[in-house]
Amino acid sequence: MTDLMEGTSGVATATTARIALASRGDALTPYLFDALARRFAVVGRVEPELTTLQRYGVAALTVRPGRSAWAERFYKSGIAARLRSANAAEQLRRLPEQPDVVVQVHALFEQTLAPSVLYIDCTHHQSAEHWPAWNPLRGRALEEWYRREQATYDAADHLFAFSEPTRRSLVENYGQRPEKVTVTGAGANLPSLPAHRRKRPSGAPTVLFIGNDFVRKGGEVLLDAFRTVRSAVPDARLVLVGTRPTIASQPGVEVLGRVRDRARIAELYRDATVFCTPSFFDPYPLVLLEAMAFGVPVVATDQCGVPEMITPGETGLLVPSGDPQRLARALLESLGDPVAAEQRAAAARRDVEERFTWAHVADRMTPALDALSGRGR
Repeated sequence: MTDLMEGTSGVATATTARIALASRGDALTPYLFDALARRFAVVGRVEPELTTLQRYGVAALTVRPGRSAWAERFYKSGIAARLRSANAAEQLRRLPEQPDVVVQVHALFEQTLAPSVLYIDCTHHQSAEHWPAWNPLRGRALEEWYRREQATYDAADHLFAFSEPTRRSLVENYGQRPEKVTVTGAGANLPSLPAHRRKRPSGAPTVLFIGNDFVRKGGEVLLDAFRTVRSAVPDARLVLVGTRPTIASQPGVEVLGRVRDRARIAELYRDATVFCTPSFFDPYPLVLLEAMAFGVPVVATDQCGVPEMITPGETGLLVPSGDPQRLARALLESLGDPVAAEQRAAAARRDVEERFTWAHVADRMTPALDALSGRGR
């Protein structure tokens, strides 16, 4: 395992290793790929997603009642995995220059044309244990998915884990050698770090929540906790950003829905008194790093990789998942002691600068990529 405090200079290093980059288009992709491109020669990008015809075929074979269950089964079907592998192999063969290493964001496909590394936020074992709604497969379909996941990890030459819990799952649940797995963390999805605000915003005390999966990210618990907050701080506001939840009207709660304008998101961060992400299961919430980068005091739950991002009492406040009373107390502590809250926020901002940018992630990946390409020998 590689400690997160090692190799975090963020300074580009000269190397001629040739890499190909593969992703499904996750929000983090442009930031990570840009950081890697500053260190390596990128010979091409692979987008193994299904063609329109392939999507129709897989959709017909995996249809189930309920959109979310259908979507999970669609993505995790064996036929979809095989098609993605075939698409990737064809795209890799067409590259003008063959890569020394193929870097995949998540476990997308299997390939044998070059050494392969995977960047993994969580394993299926983690999601099945902590958030069963992400696990619609049963019986033979589930067994097949685990076999395919196991084979993908076995075939990879190195594994980059977002967090220590994911590293532990890869080793304990999938039998991967400890030296094959490096914990790299992640970075804030920002083109550059914003100016750090130096004072508490004026106006009504405002709790900001940003998340597209309201229930999994603890939105209902936050609503419950906010009732307690509101009784103690009558002018407090709760601003909800993301997928618009179906909730009853509640005093002080403002539902904005999806906000795609990044300038507006920056404004919401600047106006927030505290940022809260009380998830039940969130492998490595990058939105938390965004809030820290903007210098907003944060309150979160101590699940998954969050304890690696937040030092309790120093860079933020952590509470157990699903506990509205503890959450309310933490929110009231942040609202009621602005000096301490801003001190934690300033320390969190420094942590982002020193540990949680995509340049730092690329630094942590570089030794393994150099070794696989033969450049580090």
